[in-house]
Amino acid sequence: MKKIRVIALGTILACSIGLGTLSVEAGNENNKYSFTIQKDQKNSYTGTEYRQTTTERNTWKVRMYKSTEGTNTVTTYWLEKSNGTNVSPSVKVTAGSGGLNSGRNHYVKGNAGANAANVRLTAENNNVSSSTYSVNGYWDEETGRILPGQYKETYTTEYNK
Repeated sequence: MKKIRVIALGTILACSIGLGTLSVEAGNENNKYSFTIQKDQKNSYTGTEYRQTTTERNTWKVRMYKSTEGTNTVTTYWLEKSNGTNVSPSVKVTAGSGGLNSGRNHYVKGNAGANAANVRLTAENNNVSSSTYSVNGYWDEETGRILPGQYKETYTTEYNK
């Protein structure tokens, strides 16, 4: 009987240690971005950040709180490597009213190519236009939020959550 208790205790201890190594270290940060969206759907992007996760369902985040194109206008965002390889689905983001807390957070899964890789936030106008405009917002290459099972690629939170 004592031998069974020792084995059970050892199993529980081993499982506890194993589960501790699965914890997600990423935080849900707000890295500011600001750039000009180019005409004719040419890409604009930030500098790169290291995405350390090894799970595609660990989401990245983008929020656009201001666009000089106007409130409620749309810009398309995704992650890519610095060589131009897309490593996530794209998401259409609606501009907030311009205040730092306006706009909605969009959480998007990465693709396998985004795992343990340097990635950058990339954007383009959602339609073909000969005009340029500026955008401001927040992004995070790895939030630690796992994409809930009921969503295929993205989900959006209420304002500023």
